[in-house]
Amino acid sequence: YEIQWSESGQAVIFDADTVMRLRKDHRIVGALEGSHPSNPLQNLYFGLPLVLLPEETAMLVEMAVIVPDPKVTLEWPSTSHEKMLFALFKDLHQRGYYITRGLKFGGEYLLYPGK
Repeated sequence: YEIQWSESGQAVIFDADTVMRLRKDHRIVGALEGSHPSNPLQNLYFGLPLVLLPEETAMLVEMAVIVPDPKVTLEWPSTSHEKMLFALFKDLHQRGYYITRGLKFGGEYLLYPGK
């Protein structure tokens, strides 16, 4: 997988094939944060890069699907609250859900059923 790492430990993906493989093989959704090439001045639709949620990054590292850059220190999860969120995220993921941030709706996660 082609993954770049920010100094803060965020996994950032600029490669569309990697995005599609992570979604297909591991149900990883992340968050698109780039401007859309066909209409860069709008803020409704986004394009690459895809930034993985801390939960997604930690889970993929734990599963040995991705390997962090040795120059980057991954500090998430570190608090008891983050550890609880990580356990919840992994449980929901194991149940087959696609998971995104739920902040827009006042929650931690927004779940979509699998196939």
